[in-house]
Amino acid sequence: MNKAMMTAAIALAVGVAGCGKKETPPPTETAAADTAATPATPAPAAAQTPIPIDPGKPNACDKLTDVKLAATIDAATKTLKISGTANAPVAGYATALQAGPLDKMNPPNQVVLLRANAPDGATPQVVTKVDLSLDIPNALPAYKSVRVACPNAPDIELKVG
Repeated sequence: MNKAMMTAAIALAVGVAGCGKKETPPPTETAAADTAATPATPAPAAAQTPIPIDPGKPNACDKLTDVKLAATIDAATKTLKISGTANAPVAGYATALQAGPLDKMNPPNQVVLLRANAPDGATPQVVTKVDLSLDIPNALPAYKSVRVACPNAPDIELKVG
């Protein structure tokens, strides 16, 4: 009888221990259930991939408006950084800043060329903001200015700050 009572007590203890505990499905079933239960969330917006400049196309940088640029020297990496934005008249413009010559003044002026290619074919007639940036390594300790040049448009002179 003692043995029968022990067996009953163990069975009761095991039964009580399992109360309230829900079995969890294997991980593969959980993942499938989660994706089915929750509505699809849109992927985060990817960073705008720059369109490469085609040197064979004419430079349409004079079509860019509201060009806003700034120049700074990163002392830690000794890099001259030029960055900003401009407005393109239509979507699909390829834009870039390219390092140009450094003059012999003391302190020198750095010339930067603004390049833009208009898109081919029909494009939406929507003013589109484009990002512009250029990092020039091995920066000098000081510059008189950075002059951004674009054919058929006035140069933009930036103070390095």
